[in-house]
Amino acid sequence: MQFDRQQAILALLESKKSATVRELARAVFASEASVRRDLEAMEAQGYLHRVYGGAVLSQQANAITPLVLRDGEHAAQKEEVARAAADMVQDGSTLILDASSTTRRMLKHLEHRHGLRIFTNNVRALEQLANSDAEIYLTGGLYDRKNHALVGPAAERFLQTVTADMLFFSSQGLSESGEISDVSAIDNSLRRVMLSRAKQKIFLCDSSKVGLRRDFVLCTRHEVDCILCDQKLPWE
Repeated sequence: MQFDRQQAILALLESKKSATVRELARAVFASEASVRRDLEAMEAQGYLHRVYGGAVLSQQANAITPLVLRDGEHAAQKEEVARAAADMVQDGSTLILDASSTTRRMLKHLEHRHGLRIFTNNVRALEQLANSDAEIYLTGGLYDRKNHALVGPAAERFLQTVTADMLFFSSQGLSESGEISDVSAIDNSLRRVMLSRAKQKIFLCDSSKVGLRRDFVLCTRHEVDCILCDQKLPWE
């Protein structure tokens, strides 16, 4: 029975590449507790990689993890970094925000700021800043459903027409030498435009990303003005 359930979980992950515990439990008609035990056993055998709230296939561990799974990973660290980032923002600032899970956590801490102008590819910004007086501009572009983000050439063209006081962005890896990288070429392409349009560039990095190298290099620590992290960085 357990073997059959695990086979069904693998089949679903092979189809969807990633899934939440709730999705898997519904699909295999089991409790979430049983599915978590299965995931733990299957991870030990190298079949998959567990993330907060779900799993991805092991061969997908270096692929793009959907926001619904990324958002819960290392939540306390991300919250600490996001709060520190929001504290840097002054009333009347013009910001560019990417659609990363850490940057998204900034939004609730910006509600009390006044006169902000925000350019973002994060579709959820509209909902999360609904109670603020911020002027919000979405980039337009191709809608990435998994990450609730707008990407692609149209988004890049829009951002090329604006300037901002500050850019807040994140990525999937920060090597010990300070190389910032990601698993997504299309996200990196948009972030490069963001970097070129902001006076001050702030990289948000929870400690789980330190020491990691991903497939696509975005920039180095020397190309940003500030790195906010919940731990001391290797070169400090």
